[in-house]
Amino acid sequence: MAHGAVTIIDVAREAGVSKSAAARVLAQKGSASEKTRTKVLEAADRLGYRPNQLARAMKSGTTNIIGIVVPDVAIPFFSAVLRGSADTARAAGFEVLVSNTDNDADIEDRALELLAEQRVDGVIIAPVFQPDPAAITRLCEEGMPIVLLDRRMPGLEHLPLVSVDHVDASERAVQALIDEGHRRIALVTEASQVHSTLKDFTDRPAEDVDLSLLRPSAQRLVGYLRALGRAGLDIDERLIIRSSYTTADAQKAVEAFLETGIEASALHATDAVLSSGAYRALRARDLAIPDDLSFIGFDDQDWTTMVQPAVTVVEQPRQRLGATATTALIGIIRGAAAESRPQMLTAELLVRDSVAAAARATSQLR
Repeated sequence: MAHGAVTIIDVAREAGVSKSAAARVLAQKGSASEKTRTKVLEAADRLGYRPNQLARAMKSGTTNIIGIVVPDVAIPFFSAVLRGSADTARAAGFEVLVSNTDNDADIEDRALELLAEQRVDGVIIAPVFQPDPAAITRLCEEGMPIVLLDRRMPGLEHLPLVSVDHVDASERAVQALIDEGHRRIALVTEASQVHSTLKDFTDRPAEDVDLSLLRPSAQRLVGYLRALGRAGLDIDERLIIRSSYTTADAQKAVEAFLETGIEASALHATDAVLSSGAYRALRARDLAIPDDLSFIGFDDQDWTTMVQPAVTVVEQPRQRLGATATTALIGIIRGAAAESRPQMLTAELLVRDSVAAAARATSQLR
């Protein structure tokens, strides 16, 4: 008999007990003797019985399942987030369904519809940036508990957000370089914004602007601009290296920058993928790190401690991010009020050997 076809009636017949007795044991409700309980559980195991989650959900109103929707589970950042989320969910008695959107709005819409059909109790989502996040709004209006992960956009301001403080993350990396005497600091970013479009976010106090509505990459660019501004350093747009989100493109972008001969004594890459590409470009040019150029990457990847010198990185609390978002969602599912203010986690600067005082840097980039 196929596992999916096994019913409580089949289990009762196999165990030699009544349907009601089997139902009480399998639902863990009501009374049954230890002998009956043993017979039913052994019969269920032999037949491969699985409870009908949809029927259980319709009866109880809950499934003890949450959905997590992310752009790419293969990216180490989201893999670690998922681990933290799954561990926290299971400890609280929940299981997790994961969906990968490839940053495609249509895929995200279908994923949310499927999760709703599965009657998940709530959803954690790192949303695709789009003008009208209608699917998320619709689920919210239907009463689905939703927690945003890492990012949000206009139209979703009312939803709780758990994120790393991206502005602070890059600001502290750039400040560490400034503290070592660096004044010409290049940045590798996928953010498309230029300084003028971010001036309002950069110059006004943090409490006066909602930075969470910017993409994480733009928030990190703001952190760079703020660090330079607070140090009284001029902002040179030529030092902002634009790259699309691939290692190969980041390598090409940094190599092209190096070919220009624009003076710089330090480089900060604002993402794990961009960090890999930027480092490859520096090695391909045979630049000595940190003697020729100080370098700070993003996220503590395996390779960052396998190379010589080991790379200083901004480390995001990835597993704790997933755990915090899951705790927030389960709290809402169980009746707690949704947190109106974003929960912002602080990244850590892991200091290693890829940064030196500016006096050591020769700036031989020509």
